[in-house]
Amino acid sequence: MPEYPTVKAILPKPVATMRDDLLEATGQTAEVHRTSPLHYVLRLASERVDLTITWRRHHSGAWRWNTSTLTVDGTPWELARDFDDFVCIWNDPEVLSRPGSRSEIPELTPVSDEAQLPDVVRRALDNMREAVRRKGTGSVNAFAAATESGYTVQISGPKGTLHLHYTPSRRSPGTWTLAPSHAFRMYDTNGMDCTSKFGGNLMTVMADMFGLSAAPAVPGQTGHARQASVNNSVQVRRHTVIRV
Repeated sequence: MPEYPTVKAILPKPVATMRDDLLEATGQTAEVHRTSPLHYVLRLASERVDLTITWRRHHSGAWRWNTSTLTVDGTPWELARDFDDFVCIWNDPEVLSRPGSRSEIPELTPVSDEAQLPDVVRRALDNMREAVRRKGTGSVNAFAAATESGYTVQISGPKGTLHLHYTPSRRSPGTWTLAPSHAFRMYDTNGMDCTSKFGGNLMTVMADMFGLSAAPAVPGQTGHARQASVNNSVQVRRHTVIRV
């Protein structure tokens, strides 16, 4: 199939956005080719890393992500989990071979005196420990840490690490509650954010990842039929349209 010349004029918005984001992050301009009336291909290559992204024109006229490839030192790799992860690989390909080097889990320091925790945070921490004790899951550990926005309860076990985020209540001054949005984050054993896999249901996380049947109640909801809607922690515009 003949290849159209490199595109320098007007590009579909998603193609132009990705090209501009990559230029800003890497300092290198990606090549963009229109390989057919229905396809655009973007390629960004260094001595070690080679990325391609293909868009296909939908019957509605919109351009949508079609496929991507990522090669490092001539070897095909799984796609980066998001834009920031790709930039990390681009800047330091050795990151792929260092255990734990791509972990997204924030480093937390346990509070020195749990008696000083807000009541709701302390109760949540105590309840998690009691649930673990009753279940006999000795390999699950929990602690609380102070953060810039409030407090985070960390629960870690063989299947991953959960963060519950508590912030001051806007409706009741002087009280604390699970954050109205981004109430929790779940990270797998590699430290990758896998929150979106659970559809915002905290009970599912507790059952699937820790074998527990209890979870802190999310404000404004009862029981465990529905929990706070949770989005991925990466930026929506750059990180949920396509993988790179």
